[in-house]
Amino acid sequence: MNDRGFSNRGGSRGGSRGGSGGSRGGSGGFGPREMHKATCADCGQETEVPFVPDPDRPVYCRDCYQNHRPKRF
Repeated sequence: MNDRGFSNRGGSRGGSRGGSGGSRGGSGGFGPREMHKATCADCGQETEVPFVPDPDRPVYCRDCYQNHRPKRF
């Protein structure tokens, strides 16, 4: 009977779910993102991106990316 009591003590898992869900907020607790300078492949304007640009892949500024992003259904 004691074994059943211990196996049903999984109620603490519910509390941990709520704690992890809040980390998707604005900052996420990670601090400011490191931005890297890049040149837009379309208009040539200098822009900043939150990843290290790969020389083999095009990087677009915010405005030009809107024209190249995949269509959503």
